[in-house]
This record gives sequence, structure tokens and C-alpha cells, in this order.
Amino acid sequence: MSAWRGVDEFLAVVATGSFTAAADQLGVSKSFISKIVGELEARVGTQLIVRTTRRLSLTAAGEIFYERCQAMRDDIADLERSMAQFQSHPVGRLRVGLSDIFGSDFMSALLAEFSAQHPEIAIEVIAYLRESELVAESFDVMVRYGRLENSSLRARLFGYLSYCLCASPDYVAEHGWPTSPDDLGRHNCLSDLSGQFHFNGGIQTRVSGKWTSNSGIALRWAARRGLGLAHLPISVIRTDLVDGSIVAMADDWTFHDKEVRVVFSPGILPAATRAFIDFLTSRISRTLIRPWMTDILRPGGA
Repeated sequence: MSAWRGVDEFLAVVATGSFTAAADQLGVSKSFISKIVGELEARVGTQLIVRTTRRLSLTAAGEIFYERCQAMRDDIADLERSMAQFQSHPVGRLRVGLSDIFGSDFMSALLAEFSAQHPEIAIEVIAYLRESELVAESFDVMVRYGRLENSSLRARLFGYLSYCLCASPDYVAEHGWPTSPDDLGRHNCLSDLSGQFHFNGGIQTRVSGKWTSNSGIALRWAARRGLGLAHLPISVIRTDLVDGSIVAMADDWTFHDKEVRVVFSPGILPAATRAFIDFLTSRISRTLIRPWMTDILRPGGA
């Protein structure tokens, strides 16, 4: 049984001065009001209202109970008004979960840009190396890559994480580019701990090399130093592509394009969450990254 059961009826009786008027106000019968107020008195263990043929009055306990219940109802009304602001405009806290073994530099830049546009939102960013560490209940939104396994979550596609084969100009000058996935065997490959490169079409190739890391930043620096051939997201190395410290192949087979989605729980979303989702889907083109990188990417070949 609800602890609040009978309280609204009790408050209406006190406010209107009679059981009949309270029943009219609430749209129920007088007998129902009398019964439920009686149940309330039995539950709290004391008489709240003195009933006479001429008028009603509160007992000493009834006066205290009325004041406390009225204050609680006012607090609830204030709370509802406060909650309404979370739906009317972006305010409050936004907790974002990232799963990106290649670093969260690109997403962090987007979050900083969003935060600058919405100073009333407090941003909390939690980054994990493994996607399995992300728990939906812990975050307002999450950024996930590839296929979404949990169908109970809602998601919106906002872009692609496009991997490319890349190396330093000195490495390419000495060793050339691979001509196919099978040709990777003659290269010193800089890979994550899986020791594999993945390409579009479901192609995965086991590679070997003297440098492995679960950090895309570490792999990026190894590639810059000419230590080998890496397969990294363009978003991680794009500044290097611009300044020429890293070059990348442009052959179609060398890419791996993973869908990137912003994921959130079903239900009514606060305005801050809706604003962030809209920001991502409008800020990032839902197309492959390569077309606007054409002038930077180097042609493949030996």
C-alpha cells in the first residue's frame, strides 16, 4: 500500500472544510472520502480530524500531519517544476561513455565543442579500452563502434571510424606498400594486441611485427618513427597526414569502415541528452571519411 494513500483526500477535506466538498472537488463519493481518511488515521495510529454535526476540526496530531503533508506536496510540485527544465532546455549533467582503444582525442574534441555551446551542461567523460566494460545504465549516452549487439538499446548512426594502412614516408621509401592483404607478411606491422588487421568485406589478416600496443596513440608514434606499417583510424592520424609525417594508402582494399553510433536507453530523454545526440548527427556527416581526405591520402603501390 502506498504511504501517500489517503493523504490527498485528507488535505482536500481540510482545505474545503467538509467531506462533501472534498468529494466534489476530487470527483468521488463522500463515503469514499470518509472511508479512505479513516484508513489513513488507522494507518498512522491516531485521530486526525474531529467530526461533529456542525463542523470539522483538526486534532493536535492532525495539525502537525497536515502541515508536514502540505509541505511535502509543495516540495513535490517544486521538484516537478525543476524536472521540467531538463526537458525544456539543455541543463544538468551529461555522462558520456567512450570505448576506443585508439584513444578518444577526436570524440573529446567534439565533446569540448558541444560543451562550449552548452555551458549549462556539466560534461563527464569516461573512456574504456574495452567495449565490454561499458554498461548502459552507467551513462546517459555511449559511443559504440561496429554492430550493436544489445537490441534493447536505442542508437543513431552518426559517422564511420575509417581505418587506413599508413606508415612514415621513410618506411614507405625503404619497403614500399603492400599489394594485397597477403603481402602484409613481408612487412613489420604495428598492431593492437590481437595481432590482426581487419579490412572491409570481413577480411582479417594475421600480421607480425616488433611493436604491439592496446593504445592507438602508441601505434601512431611508432608509425611516425618509421618502425613499421600500421592500420589506424584516419581520425587518429589526420594531423600527421596533413603535415606529411605519416602517409596512407588510398587503395580500396586497405580500408576498414566501422559504423559509429551514439547509444542511449529507451524512454524520455532529458534535453541535454537530446541536444548531444542532435549535435553529433548534425556535426558529423554520415558518410565515409575518405572523400574529403582524397587530397591527403597517398596513392598505393610499390
